[in-house]
Amino acid sequence: MGNNNKRLKLMFEKYTWNITNFSKVFSFKLFSDKFILDGHTWQIVIDPIWGMAEYLHIFLEPDEGCANLPEGWKKTANVSFAVTNQVNDKMTIRKGFEFEYSANDNCCGVSFLPLHELKDPCSGFLVNDTCMIEVGIFVTKYVDENKEYPPVCKIDDNPTNDNDNPLFHEMFRSSYKKIEQNFVPLLVEACLQHPSLVVSQEKRSCRFTEWAFTALDRVLHFLNNKILKDMDEEACNHLQILWDELKTFGFVLTWLEFYVESALDVKKYMEDVDEMIKNVFALKIEAEKLKVRMIETETELEMSSKELMKAEKIGFIKCQQNYN
Repeated sequence: MGNNNKRLKLMFEKYTWNITNFSKVFSFKLFSDKFILDGHTWQIVIDPIWGMAEYLHIFLEPDEGCANLPEGWKKTANVSFAVTNQVNDKMTIRKGFEFEYSANDNCCGVSFLPLHELKDPCSGFLVNDTCMIEVGIFVTKYVDENKEYPPVCKIDDNPTNDNDNPLFHEMFRSSYKKIEQNFVPLLVEACLQHPSLVVSQEKRSCRFTEWAFTALDRVLHFLNNKILKDMDEEACNHLQILWDELKTFGFVLTWLEFYVESALDVKKYMEDVDEMIKNVFALKIEAEKLKVRMIETETELEMSSKELMKAEKIGFIKCQQNYN
């Protein structure tokens, strides 16, 4: 049986703008339809001629721009922009950051990629002349708390300030109180760049999600703190255990696989290096042996040559005596 307990949970709300006939319409500033995220009405604007010409620039601004916003209006949001690669999602370009909108300055924008790269038919960003642009905002909402997973300890009264996204940091801490505070900045940065991490956990219980992000944090912390010389057999085995555990929580981890596999390959690489060093050492010893043999052979040849010359000299003298 459920209960009426409510608990904050980190969520990700997004809007995807499909721009058809892109190559024909994108010669000037374009505006998306209006949409609602986090209870506010927004609009996406793209512009090819802002800052650096021939680049795609994406903006997110509140509805009606500055015109109808009350004096002193402010809104801080953790925004994620993406230009979707429709052929290979691993190539999707995503940028996330924290931005404060106000009545006086309410336009949040970012430069993405050169237009020639966007329009390249082999790039995957345009399929059937359609471009997909995604804008999302991270929010916290109260959700029903399953009776099996009761709320946990009180949030720390002294949150750390060692990150670039203080609002997101606070949102994360209020949602997942048992995650070690010193590790939150790594998770915040990962979620800004890969909102699917949050999306994949939206239908999970809060306790399960805490376990999931704790598992993710362990892998991120390991990769962030280990260096090449640390990756011995014990370290590789430990990372493999952490990685196998993380994969059970339903995250989309294609973006992380390369780094984990590269770290795990270090052991094999170091073993190959050791084998190479052994082979070089063995070759060096063999070269020294050959050098000694060569010197011995040269000595023997020199002695043989002297003996031959001596014999020839004796023979010549005898021949002379016989002749006389």
